[in-house]
Amino acid sequence: MKATIFVVVFLLLIPQLYAYQKYAYVSVLSSNDFLIPAKVLAYRLKKLNSAIPYVIIVTQDILKQSVDELREQGVIIHEDTKIDTPYLKTHKARKYQYTKIRLWKMTEFDVIVHLDLDVLPTRDISELFECGSFCAVFRHSDMFNSGVFVLKTNKTTFNEMQEKVVSTVSYDGGDQGFLNSFFNDLKYSPMYDSTRKSSDCAIYSMRRLSAKFNYDIGMYYLNNGRFLVDPNIIHYTMGPTKPWFWWTYPLFDLNWIWLDARQEMERNLRTEFDVSLLLAATNALVIVFLVAVYMIIDRIGTRHVSKYVSNTETHLAFHGLYSLSLYFSWKLAYETASPIPAWIYFTSNMAWINAINGAIYTRLRTSISIKLKSILKCVVFLSLCQALFWIFVSQISTFSTRVIVAFFLFFTQQFLVVNFSRYVFTLWNLNCSKNYRYQCLPNNNDLTE
Repeated sequence: MKATIFVVVFLLLIPQLYAYQKYAYVSVLSSNDFLIPAKVLAYRLKKLNSAIPYVIIVTQDILKQSVDELREQGVIIHEDTKIDTPYLKTHKARKYQYTKIRLWKMTEFDVIVHLDLDVLPTRDISELFECGSFCAVFRHSDMFNSGVFVLKTNKTTFNEMQEKVVSTVSYDGGDQGFLNSFFNDLKYSPMYDSTRKSSDCAIYSMRRLSAKFNYDIGMYYLNNGRFLVDPNIIHYTMGPTKPWFWWTYPLFDLNWIWLDARQEMERNLRTEFDVSLLLAATNALVIVFLVAVYMIIDRIGTRHVSKYVSNTETHLAFHGLYSLSLYFSWKLAYETASPIPAWIYFTSNMAWINAINGAIYTRLRTSISIKLKSILKCVVFLSLCQALFWIFVSQISTFSTRVIVAFFLFFTQQFLVVNFSRYVFTLWNLNCSKNYRYQCLPNNNDLTE
C-alpha cells in the first residue's frame, strides 16, 4: 500500500519538476517601448500553460518600474547587459544586437523556446520543447526568422558563438543574420512533426518548424486577409503597424486578436492608471488653450490686414493647416493607448486645432472675427467625417479593398473639411477680379466685423 502511494505521488510530481526545472519561455527586453507587449505575452503564456515559467532578459536600458510591473505578473527577470552588433557603425537602431545568444548559457534550463515580444500564441505551444537541439521557421527564403526558435542550452555553444560574433557574417546586421550563419545547415534538416515521435527526431537533432509556429502577418495581408495555415503563433512583424499602436486600427484586422488579449489582461490585472483619463484631461486642456489663444488674437487684432486674399492662397493655407493639425494631433496621442479612446482623443484634438487655426488665419488675413458657433461647426463636421471614415473602413472584410478605400476616404475627407472650413469662414466662392484676387466679405450671421 505504501509503495502504491509513493508511486502515485511520484508520478504526480514528475510533470511539475520536469516543467519548472527543464523548460522555459524566454524573451529579451531592451526597450521600455515594448513593456506592454511583454506584459500581454506574459499573460497569454501563463493562461495557456502556467506550468512553464516565462523568463525575460532585461538589459541595462530598462526602467525599474518596468521590471517591477513584469515581476508582478509572475515573470522571472534575468538582468544582463546588451551585446551590441559588430555592425554598430552602420546599424545603430536598438533592434540590431546579439543579446539573444545569451540564451545558450542559461543552463538552469535544459530547453528554451525563445519568443520575440511582438508574437502572440493562439494555443498551447509546449510541444515545441521536444523538437530538437535547435529549431526555427523558414519564411520567404532559405533564411529562418529569429522571432521564434527552440534551443538546447549549452555553455560550449555559447562560448563558440561569442568567439564568432565578429568574424561571422550577418546579412541583416543583427542576431537573425548571425544565427542563420551559425546554424547554416538547419535548412537541410527535416520538418518537425509532433505527431510522430520517432527515433530520428531525437532531442539532440535540429529541425525546421512549420510556419504555424511563427506566422508572419505579412503573408496574411499579401494573401488578401487569409491564413495559409492555422497559426499557433502570430508574429506581428510589420514595424509601424504593431498592434499596440492605436493608429493601426481598423486597417490591420489581425491586430484585433492581439487587442483582445490585451483587454483580457487589463480586465484581470489591476492597472495603476487609466490612460483614457489622461487623454480626456489633456484634450480638455488643449481645447481651453486653443480657445484662449484665439480670443487673445481676436481681441488684439493685427496691423497687417489685407482686404483681398487670393483663392489659391486660402486653398493652400487651409490644406496646410489641415496637415499640421493632423500631425500635431497624432504626436499628442499616447501611441500605446487603447485604439478607441486614442482615436476619439486624436479626432477631437485635430478638429479643434484645425478649426481654431483656420479662425486665426481668417482673423489675421482679413480682420473678420469668427464666432465660436462657426468654429464649432467646423469641429463637428471634421469629427463626423472621421467617425464615418472609421466605421466604414472597419466594415470592409477584404484587406486590399480596405486599404484602397482608406486612402480614398483619407484624401476625400481632407478635401471636404478644407472646403467646408473655407465656406464657414467666408473664404469660399468670392468675387473674382482681373488680377485673380478675391475680396473677403462676411456672408453669414455667424460673423462680426
